[in-house]
Amino acid sequence: MIPWQAACITSLVLVKTVFCLALLSAAAGLAQSSGFLLGVDYSEWGPPNATQIGSDSSGALYILSSCESAASAPSCVTKLSPDGKTIVWQNNLGFEADAMAVDPSGGVYVMPWQTSANPSVFVAKLNSDGMGFAWQTPVGLTGRPVLAVDSEGRAYSAGVFGPTTSDGGVIRLNAAGTAEDYVTPVVGTPTSIVIDQSGAAFVAGSGYGGDGIFLARLTPNGSAGFYSSLAGNQPGPVALDPNGNAVVYATDINWNGLLERFDSTGAVTQSTTILWSPSGAVAVDSGGNAYVAGSTTYLYPVRNSLATCTQAAHHELFSVFSADGSLLQTSYVPGDGIGVVQLIAAGLSSTIYLIDSAAAGFVPTQAGPFAGGPSASVLVRLSPNASAQTDPFACMGNPADYLTDPIAPGGMVTLFGNELGPEQGVETVASPQTPFPTQAGDMEVTFDGTPAPLLWVGGTQINAVVPWSLTPGKTTQVCVWNNATKTGCLTWPVAQTDPGVFTVDGAHAAALNQDGSVNSAQNPAQLGSIVSIFAAGLGPISPPQADGALVGLPLPGNVLPAGVYAFTTTVKGELTGTPQPVSYAGPALNLVAGLSQIKFNVVSCCYFYLLVGDRISQPFTLNIASSGQ
Repeated sequence: MIPWQAACITSLVLVKTVFCLALLSAAAGLAQSSGFLLGVDYSEWGPPNATQIGSDSSGALYILSSCESAASAPSCVTKLSPDGKTIVWQNNLGFEADAMAVDPSGGVYVMPWQTSANPSVFVAKLNSDGMGFAWQTPVGLTGRPVLAVDSEGRAYSAGVFGPTTSDGGVIRLNAAGTAEDYVTPVVGTPTSIVIDQSGAAFVAGSGYGGDGIFLARLTPNGSAGFYSSLAGNQPGPVALDPNGNAVVYATDINWNGLLERFDSTGAVTQSTTILWSPSGAVAVDSGGNAYVAGSTTYLYPVRNSLATCTQAAHHELFSVFSADGSLLQTSYVPGDGIGVVQLIAAGLSSTIYLIDSAAAGFVPTQAGPFAGGPSASVLVRLSPNASAQTDPFACMGNPADYLTDPIAPGGMVTLFGNELGPEQGVETVASPQTPFPTQAGDMEVTFDGTPAPLLWVGGTQINAVVPWSLTPGKTTQVCVWNNATKTGCLTWPVAQTDPGVFTVDGAHAAALNQDGSVNSAQNPAQLGSIVSIFAAGLGPISPPQADGALVGLPLPGNVLPAGVYAFTTTVKGELTGTPQPVSYAGPALNLVAGLSQIKFNVVSCCYFYLLVGDRISQPFTLNIASSGQ
C-alpha cells in the first residue's frame, strides 16, 4: 500500500484488509471534476538528443539538439513554425551547446558545454535569420552554466567561477554583448535561472558543497535580494508565474517531487508534494498554472490521462497544478520514453510543448520536418480542450509495491484510470462458499476474455485478482468493461512470479509482531523474534484453488519457496543479503488465494527483500527495537 491508501492497521484488521486498498482523499480527489482538460493538438518526431526548448511571443518553437546529420557532433538550434510542420531555419552551431535561452522577440542565445577539448565558455547570440552569430562574448564560468535572457535582450549566465561549488555566481551581459553589467556571487552551484519583467534574476541550485537546495533572487541591478534554503536533495528547474512568483520543482528528501512557489521576499506561498515523481521540468502559463514533467518507477494515479503507460522500468508523465496547488490533470505522456526526463515549455494561450524520447511503436499524429529514428525525440503540443479524448484505462501494476512488472497468475493487480467505475467505490466480499465476484458496480475486468475476481471497483481504481489460467512467458490482453461495453485494454507480459510485499507507506512492511500486534515505530519488533509480512504474486499453489476463492483448511502450499534476505548492500538486485530463517511461507488463511503470509525470524536489521524463484521484491523495512527506527 502507499500513502494515499488506508493502512488498515489493527492486528485483526490487518490480515483481513491488507489487500483492501481503500482509497484516501488524495486519490479520491482525482475523480473530482475541475473543468480543466488539456488535449493533444499534435505529436510528431523531434530531433535527436533534444536538450532544451523555448518559445517566443509568436508561438514559434526553438529546440536545442544534436544535428540530425551528425548526431554525435555539433549541436543545432532549430526554429519551428507554431504548427510544428515547418523548419523556419536551422543553425549548426559548430560546437556542443549546453544551454539555450529565447527572448520574446525570437532572439536566441546559446552557451557551450565546457570540455577538455573545448575549454572556453562564452555566450553567443544568433543572427535573427538563424544563420551565424550576431556576437560571442566570453564569460568567466566553468562546467555547465545555465542561461536566461530578459525582454530587453540582456543575457544572464549562472554557474561556478572556480573548481569548488561555493564559487557560484551570475553574470549579466548588456544587450549588445559588449560588456558585463554586473557579476554577483551566489553561494552554491546554480542549475537554473529565470528573469522577471523587472529584470530581477531568480537562481536555483545546489547549496554549498552540494548540501541541500537554494533559491536566490538578485535585484534588477544585481544586488542580493533573498537567499532561501529548500528542503530537498536535488535541485530542479525554476519558472515564473504572471505575478512574478518563482515556481521551483525539486526532489525532496524522500525522492518525491516538490513543487513550491516563492514570493519576491523569499516566503513560500504554496507547497505541493508529488509522490514518487523526482524532479524533471516545469513551466508556468499565463494563468499561473504550473506544468510539471517528471518520471516515476511506480504505477501512478491519473486524472484525465491522455495516454496509457508502457510496461517499463520508468514512466514519463506530466501534472498540472493551479496557483493554489490544486491538481488539475495528471497524464502519462504520449510516446513516453524510458527514464528520460521530458522538456517542457509554455507557449501562447496555455499551449504546452513536451519533448520526450520515443517509446517502441510510437506513431505520431502528424508528419513533421524531422526524420525520426532510434535516437529521435517525440514532440507533443497540448492546449486546453474540454472535449479532448482521454484514456479510461491508463495503467496497472502490483498493488503490494505498485511496480508495473510482468503480472503473475494468481497475483493481484491495481488498475488506474479515469471514470473506470462508479464514483462511489464498491468493496466486494467473499465467503468460504462463494469466491469474490467477477462483476461489481456494472464493471468487469477480463484477462484474455476470462473474467477476474474483483476486490474493489471505483471511479479511478479497480483492484482485481489475476486468473490462475494465464501462461507465464506470454502476454495477456487485460480489458475493462462497463455494462458489457469495452472501455479500454492493455497488453501485458505474464511471468511465473511477481513478488510484492505490502507496505503501509511505500517502505515499511504491513507486518505483525510475534505477539500478533502491528509492527510500528511505537511498537517495534525485537531482534530474534518472529514477524509476519504479507505478499502477492508468489506463484502457483498446490492443490490449485479457484479464482477469487478464500483459502481454508487444510492449507494449500506455495509451489516455489520464498526466502527473506536482509540487504548487505544498498543495491536492489544483488542477491548477497543475509538470509532470515523462514518458518512459514504460504497462503494466508481466510484470505483470497494468491495472497501469501511469510513468517520469519528477524536476525538482521533493517532493510529486506523477498526472493521467489529468480525474482526479488521491492525492498521493504521493518521497525526493529535495536535499530532506533
